[in-house]
Amino acid sequence: MELDKLIKFNDWWTIKNVKESLLKKFKRPVFYNILNYIKNRQIILITGLRRVGKTTLMYQLVQDFLDNHIKETSILYFSFDEENVDFEDMMKTYNEKILKKDLDSEKIYIFIDEIQKCRNWQNKIKIYYDLYPNIKFIISGSASINLSKNAKETLAGRIFDFILEPLSFREFLEWKSIKPEFKKLELLNNKMLPYFNDYLRKGGFPELLNEDDEEKIKNYIKNNVIDQIIYKDLPQEFGIKDYELLKTLIGMIATNPGLIINYDALSRDLKKSKKTIIDYFFYLEYSMLIKLISNHRANFLTSSRKMRKAYLKNTSISLVFMDNFYSNKNMEKIAENFAVIETNAINYYRNKYEIDIILKIKEKIMPIEVKYGTPKLDNIIKFLDEFKLRNIIILTKDIFEKKKIGNKSLLLIPIWAFSVFKENYIKSSFN
Repeated sequence: MELDKLIKFNDWWTIKNVKESLLKKFKRPVFYNILNYIKNRQIILITGLRRVGKTTLMYQLVQDFLDNHIKETSILYFSFDEENVDFEDMMKTYNEKILKKDLDSEKIYIFIDEIQKCRNWQNKIKIYYDLYPNIKFIISGSASINLSKNAKETLAGRIFDFILEPLSFREFLEWKSIKPEFKKLELLNNKMLPYFNDYLRKGGFPELLNEDDEEKIKNYIKNNVIDQIIYKDLPQEFGIKDYELLKTLIGMIATNPGLIINYDALSRDLKKSKKTIIDYFFYLEYSMLIKLISNHRANFLTSSRKMRKAYLKNTSISLVFMDNFYSNKNMEKIAENFAVIETNAINYYRNKYEIDIILKIKEKIMPIEVKYGTPKLDNIIKFLDEFKLRNIIILTKDIFEKKKIGNKSLLLIPIWAFSVFKENYIKSSFN
């Protein structure tokens, strides 16, 4: 391997610092979480959707190491998204041309970006991890690598994984120097709604923070996220060639978030085998474009494998596919999709009637319903009676209200306010 391919990624070997343009102004909370695990031997794995800032995070970690007097040549960064090389050749070149000593003679830090694009990466990393205790690997991937059976089995006990999500709405506001006070939320409703709608269309991508041109936002999401995954990432990873099926499925979910998946019906309608449809949903989930949630059963420990719902992992994807993103009908769907992402929900409830989100915390459940219009309470009361619950959170467009119906408490709160202070609201609703 040519040494130049390593040098181009590692300017700090000569200029002693990471280029300022690569560091960005803000550090995400996960940056500080990862620092707590740097001294552990285990591999650090950072996963997240494309363009959420994984590479920036890695450069910020490199700079932190440099600031703490770690030798420049003891830090290697390489991106398999930009260069297709053999892993062993990369390590050999670094060892012979840069370190010029045994790999285990001192502590070294190996940063590898888009690791999933390195063939058989799990076994290659495992070999170096087992042979050289002084190597600390920090790796990233634009995919749910933890869905990979091979990764789980090969690296069991050797890896700590961190998810870098898009900016939360709270972070989005902080980056705009806006910090709402919990006690003054009702006074801020009219001011916050435009920011929240702006956030929904930008999806928390850091590079879109100050972009206002809607066509540029659409093109960014289409070209840098959707098309990169459909035409580049998934074909490289799985060898798939039916790009149109991928686009059709993601388009169906983007225009109707919360779509109940019926594999048999989709197989008939799309004239593809049921196995192919199931596989392609897995690919979209693996790529972190979609999220699947299951129907909650009365038994706390079980969920139905049938009737799963599909949501987007980022609301901005709907902006690319919907004809009228801002219509009342679409905004309620997008708000529901946002609530599923925000709460990290894995369950909803459907049995003659439906509740959007069922959170499971310890041995309790908390129902959450999203209603942008005037909430109809019949089904909500039925659910609370059926499961012998007293509390529910109803996420609204702009309503702040507490209702008491018998011994039941209904907290109506704008979804933007819930997002900024969700820990407060969930905790208070469990008490």
